[in-house]
Amino acid sequence: MLPTLTYLQFHLVFSLPVVAALWYLAPRYDLVRRRRATAGIAILVAIAYLYTTPWISYMIRQGAWSYADGAVLVRALSIPLGEYLFFTIQTVVTAFALHLIGFDPTFREGDFDRGPRIAGVVAGVAMVVVGLWLVTLDPSYLYLGGLIAWVGPVFALQWAVGGGYLVRTPRMWLAATFLPAAYFWVADRIAIAMGTWRLSAEFTTGIAVLGLPIEEMLFFASAGVMTVNGLVLFEWVLDWNDRRGRPTETAADALEPDPEPAEPVDD
Repeated sequence: MLPTLTYLQFHLVFSLPVVAALWYLAPRYDLVRRRRATAGIAILVAIAYLYTTPWISYMIRQGAWSYADGAVLVRALSIPLGEYLFFTIQTVVTAFALHLIGFDPTFREGDFDRGPRIAGVVAGVAMVVVGLWLVTLDPSYLYLGGLIAWVGPVFALQWAVGGGYLVRTPRMWLAATFLPAAYFWVADRIAIAMGTWRLSAEFTTGIAVLGLPIEEMLFFASAGVMTVNGLVLFEWVLDWNDRRGRPTETAADALEPDPEPAEPVDD
């Protein structure tokens, strides 16, 4: 049997080394792109805390998951300190992976097409309805239904803003979502095997893949796709703002200083 790690020890072994490695491998952007990438990550981290804290706190208080004795040293709103750190770590790991894979935030004609934007909003609203229905259907759907309902509003908002861009770039955001998620799936499975945290049999479906509950798989994938889409849409909106009124100007041109006026020529 694997030894039980505290939540903070788990981060030292499985989380922080990955953050350091991805930071070292991250591309070196020019000043403008670096500032935008940094701002995007900071904003997404703040949103992760604001949006995730109430939901995680509710799930823990309901008993959807719990932690081993001694694995948690400090709690706030029923949430362990290690869980709060995870909000930042997962966001940063996903962001670094996204920038390592690379993406083009350039706005193009057609990115504001209504079709994909409306479809995304409808899908997001449907997720909220279906998720809440599952929660009322049976206690075993608490985690799954709550997760789906939690993701729905963000999904709808992101696709309402940039559905056309997301439809145009699926390979990028899917790869940036599932590569980090796959690592977190493995780390999560190990943590469950060690007993650092455990999921309630009463409030989960019992469906698992290689011992990892389906709810956990969907959580890491969902959190990842919300992070990735938030980051790419942030820079895409900034590029669109740069181009308003200058439809023929390229992004490279926008970064060039204006030429100095020519000296007058004497007759």
